[in-house]
Amino acid sequence: MKLLWTTDLHLLNPGVLHSTGVDPEIRLRRCIDDMLSNHGDAKRLVITGDLIQLRNTAAYSVLANILADVRMPVRLLVGNHDDRVALSEVFPDAQLHEGFLQDVEEVDGHQLIYLDTLADGKHSGQLSPQRLAWLDKTLASADGPALLFMHHPPTNVGIPALDKLRLSDGDTELADILRRHRNRQPYLFCGHLHRNVSGIWRGTPYTVMTTPHLGIALRMEQQPLVKVDENPGYGVILCDKDGVVVHTQSLTKDAAV
Repeated sequence: MKLLWTTDLHLLNPGVLHSTGVDPEIRLRRCIDDMLSNHGDAKRLVITGDLIQLRNTAAYSVLANILADVRMPVRLLVGNHDDRVALSEVFPDAQLHEGFLQDVEEVDGHQLIYLDTLADGKHSGQLSPQRLAWLDKTLASADGPALLFMHHPPTNVGIPALDKLRLSDGDTELADILRRHRNRQPYLFCGHLHRNVSGIWRGTPYTVMTTPHLGIALRMEQQPLVKVDENPGYGVILCDKDGVVVHTQSLTKDAAV
């Protein structure tokens, strides 16, 4: 099974320019074009949140236009910049369930779980008791590998300015749930950090994907976030009976769309 994965688009309302001069729409279109040219056989395209820049809700229509030619199913998650209601109004398939934008499906023997880690009014993440109970029940409902997609990573990564913004409400409970369902071979796919990171968190492997947008510099001393103009990129996930492989495809910044 092949899945495509991107995250942290930070699209802007039409006519709005980013302060750095970077056009997130152009960079996303560059990534989508490359995906469709080289990986049109993928089963899903998953976008793990921060689809828009904060308060730029008209940008959901921009995203709908960009995705119009994508024939594979697309799964949209929310991040700390997103608005659940505005998103569901533009994308009829992204409907709220008990107030949250989360869902589950079975694809080629794998359970794909899409988690809502948005904490209203905060940039850090949250899994409330209601969402955690849903996850626990969902993991108990199937066999085979479980792929969990979420915006906020639950772990510190050694960059203090980012570690303050991780999933910090519900992280302990999440670890306990994953431990109870270790037979499901859970794997976490996260966004939010604007850089590639991978590791093992309390026994569960995870990968954080880069973004079509601006990156965040590797600064391990305490200081504000440092944005860097890196190449846009996206992920290609391969899953079979032997496990999971994650590739990162990096593209040039200045190629024509």
